[in-house]
Amino acid sequence: MSQTILIEDNFDLQKLFAINLQNFVGTDIIHRENAQDTLSLLKILPQVSLIISRAKVHGEPTAKILYDFIKEEGLNTSLIVLGECPEISHEILCLSEPISWEIIVKQAAKNLGVNLEVSHKVKVDYVPVSLHYFYEINQTPCDIYIRIKKGRDQFQFIKRIHQNDSFDRTTIQKYEEQGLKEFYILHEYVQYFTTFVTNALITRLERDDLTLEDRILTTSYAHEIVRERLQQLEIDQASIELSETSINSMVQSVRNSLEMVSLIKFLFSNKVSYAYQHAHLLALMCHYILSKQSWYKLEHLNILSFVAFFADTTLKTTPQMRISSEKELNASQLTEAEKEEVRFHAKDAFNIVSLHPEANQFIKTIILQSHGRLDGISFSDDPSEELHPLSQIFIIADHFVRILLNPELPSNKKDILAIMSKKYSGESYKKIMKALEQKFV
Repeated sequence: MSQTILIEDNFDLQKLFAINLQNFVGTDIIHRENAQDTLSLLKILPQVSLIISRAKVHGEPTAKILYDFIKEEGLNTSLIVLGECPEISHEILCLSEPISWEIIVKQAAKNLGVNLEVSHKVKVDYVPVSLHYFYEINQTPCDIYIRIKKGRDQFQFIKRIHQNDSFDRTTIQKYEEQGLKEFYILHEYVQYFTTFVTNALITRLERDDLTLEDRILTTSYAHEIVRERLQQLEIDQASIELSETSINSMVQSVRNSLEMVSLIKFLFSNKVSYAYQHAHLLALMCHYILSKQSWYKLEHLNILSFVAFFADTTLKTTPQMRISSEKELNASQLTEAEKEEVRFHAKDAFNIVSLHPEANQFIKTIILQSHGRLDGISFSDDPSEELHPLSQIFIIADHFVRILLNPELPSNKKDILAIMSKKYSGESYKKIMKALEQKFV
């Protein structure tokens, strides 16, 4: 699904525009209050297809600021301005008042390649597909397009990869280096294409001859695809099969890693997303802590790896995933809507994972308790001893990894544990941290 940022300071109009854009154009709406909020998001989510913004918000030249940023960064993001903006009207479509929702829907549809049928059902001609779908395949079952700007408010879709053309990861990386964020495919091929990619990833991950590095990279691409599908609150058979294979692959790479330090360096030095860095390192740290317990069984690693794979699946941005306490959340620059997503993400993940046939009661319990609360809402400053023992291990490992991945915090193990010791007073948590004090090999 395409993503559209909407900047509208009139709350009633904001709701009206958003509902109709979602219903008729089929685009995911992200609300922002001003230019600065929008620029912060574009820096971490540059694949946004469209911005619809008031010309000015509370005296700020919002549209002009956004136009300058899009031009300077070379983004393939189109802009529709609500109201007069003479400085950029020669380049950007500026709609004059009064502006009806029908006009906005019509213009947004043109930009996003959507055919508005008389029946008022959304018929998306072209669907955006993230680049990570292409890294582990060398041909596609359908034609692949890119979107280019044809005029002030018009876009054209150009075929770039033909059905069954051969290509490799280098080809896709060249497009990425040129600033491309996504390809497009015809709507009727979406399910066919997704099944094709899923089968290719599963086949590759089930191979025994993959190097550790190749296994991690392939699993990271699979993780991104599963996250993307689950963020649309869908857990279909393809997502289930791909997640199962990915988790098994992650467990295999964690267990077969002879040197933890080398594996950590590899994760930091390669192009894997923050989300997968976090998930893989979390499984690795859980494995390390579990290996120091006399009661450890392989099934415990399988459970915690499953939780690590899914725990942050509903969070859309890295700043959201970096949060590890209510204090950090309140001090963050996230919008109120984003903060609510963080507060409820453990419970939301629990609701999604409960639909997964491989999610047993242990998995569901640990996901719900993953931030120290029994109800899966918000964070606990000092988690209770009542939590499940595996939940306690997960919480300590998770906090350790979040600090390790934060460039503004210490990366030395001794310093990380010093920070963590101030938070956890329970004896069980102290014992778990004692295990982390031992040397990594």
